[in-house]
This record gives sequence, C-alpha cells and structure tokens, in this order.
Amino acid sequence: VSEASVDVMVDSITKSTLKQYECNLRSWWYYVHTNGFDIFHPKTSDIIDFLNHRFQEGAKYSTLNTARASISSIASSDINADGLISRFLRGVFKQRSTKPKYSTTWNVIPVLHYIERLHPLKQLKFKNAAEKVTTLLALTTAQRLQTLALIRLENISVSNFGLSKTITDQIKTSKPGSFQPELILPFYKEKPGLCVASAVLDYIELTKDLRHQRTRNLFIATTKPFDAVTAQTIGHWVKALLGKAGIDTNQFTAYSTRHAAVSAAHSRGVDIATIRRCAGWASGSQTFFKFYNRPIQAPNDQFARSILQ
Repeated sequence: VSEASVDVMVDSITKSTLKQYECNLRSWWYYVHTNGFDIFHPKTSDIIDFLNHRFQEGAKYSTLNTARASISSIASSDINADGLISRFLRGVFKQRSTKPKYSTTWNVIPVLHYIERLHPLKQLKFKNAAEKVTTLLALTTAQRLQTLALIRLENISVSNFGLSKTITDQIKTSKPGSFQPELILPFYKEKPGLCVASAVLDYIELTKDLRHQRTRNLFIATTKPFDAVTAQTIGHWVKALLGKAGIDTNQFTAYSTRHAAVSAAHSRGVDIATIRRCAGWASGSQTFFKFYNRPIQAPNDQFARSILQ
C-alpha cells in the first residue's frame, strides 16, 4: 500500500481514537519486543496472551476491546477471522462486565432554576456567560460536549422560530450514509432566562469584539488570545455551573448532562424516536435503555421545550 493510500486510510480514524490506539500500540509493541514475534503477523494465540496479560493487570472489557481494534489496525491479516479473540473477550465481559457509569441521574429542575437567575446574559462575567450557554445547550440538545465544541458561526441560521445549527465536522457517530446533527433551538418567550436561542445570540454579541477573524467556532476561551475551546474546556464550564447549582460534581461529571436531559425528556412524555434523533442515536439503538435512561433523583422542538418547562 502506498504512503498516500495509508494517509487516506488513517483519516478514517478520528483523532481521539488514534490517541487511544497510540497508547495500546505502545503496550503491544513492548509485549511483542519482549516475547520476540512479528508485530505485523501475530498468531491468534499471541494476541490472546497479550490481552490476557492486560486483563490480569486489571484492564476492563472496553479497554481490551480497544486494544484488539488497535492491533487489528496494523495487522496484515484479519485477526478476528477464527472467532477465538471474540470468544476470549466474551469471557472477559462475563468476568468483568462493563457497567453503566450512573445508576441514577440528577434532577434538571434546580439546575434550570439556577440558570434562569443568570439573566440577562450581557450583565454576566464572561466566564459565567460561557458556563450558562454551554450548560443550557447541553441540556436542550442532549449532544456530546465534542459536538458543542464544533459549532461554527457560519452554520447557525436564525429564523422567527429560533436557531438551527448544523454540525459539519466529523464527530463520534459520523459514518457513511448517516446524517450530521442539526440542533434545533426555539425562542422560549415564556421564560426569557431559559431561552437558549436568545442566550446563544447574546453570547455571539458578547464575544464579537474578542474573537479574531480566524476563530469561527462559537465558543472561545475566556482569556487571551480567545481561541476556540475544546470539549474538555466546555466540560470544565458545565461542571462548574452544575456545582454552583447544587449538583454533586464528585459523583456527576459534565457529561452527565446527556443522561439528565434524555431521562427528563422521557419522564415528561417525549417519544423514544424523538429522543434517539435528538441525541444522535440510530433508530433501532438500545443505547438509551442500556446506559442513559436513569431514574431522576428527588419533534426536536418538543425535546428542547420539554426540558425547559
């Protein structure tokens, strides 16, 4: 395979996945070097022994599954052809199964009450404004923080109804034949302090003199040089607001907004098809029931409004 072809093949893997592969391949290379066999032509038994070595060190099913994918990405033949590695991993799953991160989730109502008091946005400190807008967006769209970090100004459309935002960058669920997320944000005149569409527009106005021309992402850093921020920074903002609103951030991370939002929408009667569409899951996906539908402690538009009401 030519170098140019390899470059195209590597582009099929997201940057975050490549980082995971890099760590696993480093461990694989060390294991191969220690045991003296060909890294590109391993026997099935060699791979299983490596995975078992990691398993004995305490690695969980998801970690070992990623390790398998890492090795498969550089192996010269299909390492899964005989089914033995899959059988080993099924055994790992039974012995050390992956459990959902949360058994319950937090109630969105006190968080929304706190957010509603942060109004008007233009009178807030820059960091507080960023915390409000990102948390409100996370709750009313149920999108991953990675998706929020990829919102670009040129992809935001304004109408009398509200805002729509199309995500054009590749995200975790991007694949051939799938649609990119479109975020629908209605104007919510009933409660101006919770109107996510107005909050986004106010944030854009607040930051227009700070952002330089090359920064087209919606969310920018709160300090110079005001570059675009990553999902990690957005996570810090969301977690900070959740803590101020009384959520136990030792138990719940910023990513729990996705659990809280879809669980709240479901409890308020939003149909499963709408929840799946808004959260970016396939029509037949069981992800919601397996990992996200959690009991709450004490159309797209329908989803957003159900959270705010």
